[in-house]
Amino acid sequence: MPNDNLKAAIYCRVANKDDSAIATQENSLLICAQENGYGNVSIYSDNGASGLDLIRPALSKLEADIHTGGINALFVRDISRIGRNCFETKNWIADLRKKGVKLITVDGFFDESYLSANDKSIFLSVQ
Repeated sequence: MPNDNLKAAIYCRVANKDDSAIATQENSLLICAQENGYGNVSIYSDNGASGLDLIRPALSKLEADIHTGGINALFVRDISRIGRNCFETKNWIADLRKKGVKLITVDGFFDESYLSANDKSIFLSVQ
């Protein structure tokens, strides 16, 4: 049963505007968040935004909300939804950890080989 005291954020992104793809990501991530006990969920979506840099409207709003606190976990389909630049994305994820936000990927795979042993502990995959 979802706990309303646990706040999660969902981040969705597609490079080419596609309302159906965004809706699919949102729905699957919302279900996953609720199945993992998060009852208070905010959705952030960048529909038609490149992942080559981290400057996007919804991602910026998510960062601001993380900075103000209260978000316990971030759900994404896979790491590439955050960004495709490995260095920038790794640093962004490391900042999540410093703020106490758990990153949960629910689909896809990524290569953890570029992460240090300490960095690897910030990832949790849900199948």
